[in-house]
This record gives sequence, C-alpha cells and structure tokens, in this order.
Amino acid sequence: MIIGITGTLGSGKGSVVDYLVKKKGFQYLSVTGFMKSVAESRGITPDRMTYRNIANEFRAKSPTGLAEAVMEEGRKRGITDNFVIEAQHAPAEVRFIQSKGGIEIAVDADLNIRFERISKRGSEKDQTTFEAFAKHEQEEMKSDDPNKNNLAAAIAAADYRIENNGTREELHARIDEVLADIRPKK
Repeated sequence: MIIGITGTLGSGKGSVVDYLVKKKGFQYLSVTGFMKSVAESRGITPDRMTYRNIANEFRAKSPTGLAEAVMEEGRKRGITDNFVIEAQHAPAEVRFIQSKGGIEIAVDADLNIRFERISKRGSEKDQTTFEAFAKHEQEEMKSDDPNKNNLAAAIAAADYRIENNGTREELHARIDEVLADIRPKK
C-alpha cells in the first residue's frame, strides 16, 4: 500500500507518518529529506524558501517531477511498496500518488495551533514569526502555475481529510479509521 500525505504547514503530517511507520510498519519516503540532500549538495542553506525553490525546479521539468524523483530514490533503496510519502504540495503530485494505486491523506489544523507546533518543533525550516508563517502559507495555498505549490488544490484532491486539532490519541484513532476504510477496498 502507498499512502501520500498532504496538508497545511505544521498540521501534523509528520505525526501521521510517525504513527504509520512505528505502529503500522510502513517505510518512509521524505520529500523534505530529498530536498535537504539536494540543497546540501549545492551548498545552499536548507530552509523553507530553499525547499520551495527546489520543489518548483523539479516541477518545472514535469508537474510530477518532484514526486517521481523521491519515489525513484526510494526504489533505489528497495522501497517499492508499503510506504508513506510525505508531503505533496501540488495537485499533480497527489494524482501521481493515486495513479500508482496509492491513497492520499490530507491533514489540517487551526492556524494558531499549527504555529505553536512549528515553534516547539524548532527545525531549521521553522524559524519564523507568526506573521511570516501566515504569509508563507498564503503564498503556498494557491497558484495557477502547475509548477508551484498549491496546497489548497492538493488538499482538495486527497482521498481522506484529517482535522488534527486534538490530542495525539485522537489523531491516531482517525488514522486507524482511514486505514480500516482503505483496506477492505483493496
């Protein structure tokens, strides 16, 4: 089974991945990890803007170019099934996952909750103010250019949507509900 993850910044996509990997036995393909390795190979600081530029560069070659490159890296490592790939930020990437027989889960949460989460997380891509965070999200939410982030359309194209405003236990229960709905369809 292939599961793609999309969603808003700081919504808990990583928490969904952690649960699927640690509790459900999935392998993990990280789009951010792929972009970080590209940035480091070029001697560029790995921050949110760098990642967005690298993603747009791959999408300029093909709207599914980034997802294809990440899956190819996974294939080289022997990961071809039972994996989660996170995150898709454009509708073509969501459709690409679905075309491979995968399902897409969108994760969202309230803006204030998400900012609090990224502030606590403190990774190099999360060093920002609330105003900059909200502005960055708006820039990534919509675009008429298929080579750029369009989170709103990616979320709309997902097969399932999880609102993650509650506890970790509530998130895990919702993931289990999605998995129970998926498995009988296979």
